[in-house]
Amino acid sequence: MADVTSSYHCAVIDEIQMLGCKTRGFSFTRALLGIAADELHLCGDAAAVPLIQELLKVTGDDVQVQSYERLLPLVPLEVPLGSFSNIQTGDCIVSFSRKEIYKLKKKIENGGKHLCSVVYGSLPPETRTRQATMFNDASSEFDVLVASDAIGMGLNLNISRIIFSTLKKFDGCEMRDLTIPEIKQIAGRAGRYGSKFPMGEVTCLDAEDLPLLHSSLKSASPILEQAGLFPSFDLMFMYSRLQPKKGLYQILEDFRENAKLSENYFIANCEEMLKVAAVIDELPLGLQDKYLFCISPVDMGDEISSQGLVQFAENYAKKGIVHLREIFTPGTLEVPKTHSELKELESIHKVLELYVWLSFRLEESFPDRELASSQKAICSLLIEGFLERLGWQKPTSRKLTSRSSLNSLIADKRRQYLCD
Repeated sequence: MADVTSSYHCAVIDEIQMLGCKTRGFSFTRALLGIAADELHLCGDAAAVPLIQELLKVTGDDVQVQSYERLLPLVPLEVPLGSFSNIQTGDCIVSFSRKEIYKLKKKIENGGKHLCSVVYGSLPPETRTRQATMFNDASSEFDVLVASDAIGMGLNLNISRIIFSTLKKFDGCEMRDLTIPEIKQIAGRAGRYGSKFPMGEVTCLDAEDLPLLHSSLKSASPILEQAGLFPSFDLMFMYSRLQPKKGLYQILEDFRENAKLSENYFIANCEEMLKVAAVIDELPLGLQDKYLFCISPVDMGDEISSQGLVQFAENYAKKGIVHLREIFTPGTLEVPKTHSELKELESIHKVLELYVWLSFRLEESFPDRELASSQKAICSLLIEGFLERLGWQKPTSRKLTSRSSLNSLIADKRRQYLCD
């Protein structure tokens, strides 16, 4: 989260249109309104401009709008990819299913002409960056990228052509068509200025998706009407004093239902936080500690990740200090051999990342940051080892043979890392 306690001469917020996101928008609104900077540069979709201008009328800031044109052309193709034999160096195939990403990688590599890097959300950030680096490296044999919409932000990629395998995605609630901003955000990754390609191209795997692709690229993104908000701890504490016998779950629920906002704001979707609160409320913790665990980067839909949070919170409540070795045994990991082991290792990385996050906020109570960070890095390297083995050629020279100390087998009992 952005530092709103320090002063800056100049600050930059990228992808400012994200302030309209139902789950993460409040973080961007907090940065927009809270960063103390003499000059604040906001970069993003023009659809956010009217809302930002309205919000900043209240603060009295001077808003200047500068529009920029794309420096290299983006050409929507009239024909679909059709056969995978038409895949070319510099292509990026986009899918929204982790399982489908690996299926596509296998299909392309079975053709014997290309090796694929992969990028998707549940990969560790370090792994995503290294996969992107391999794809960008002209001397690398990984000349095709298979990715999710995770490529839409934060990665600089040498993509010549974006190919949508589908224009539908499951958003956690339902299967739906991609929105205009989503299509434009992903398609815009092709032919970026500074890449090695003179222009970008975009198409679909199937002809039936081309009309939606073309109409979306011709359309302006819908104007944003509201920005997300979420109560700070100080606000939650004041609100809790009105109902001192209620737990954090009920306090959050009541606040969400009773909050009165101007028409320019909405309360962020806090379903994930409520899931955490429902568990944390059972522990003898103060409101501030409960709030901290609720806003932590935990995936409650991931069994290992959620179990890790629960055990961290339980140990913290009982002893006031959480040693990583109490729930995780260093030296028990190896390169995964199956997709289920890969998914498990990704989950373990999330738990280690959570420990590091907590260690920055409860430093004395989570003292093993260095150990957690090193194990997190090892997880990332082991996942890369799996990705190398998955290719149709032998792994490159950048393999993990020097890490023989990590070659102990994963125990037969699943999720042993998070057991008592």
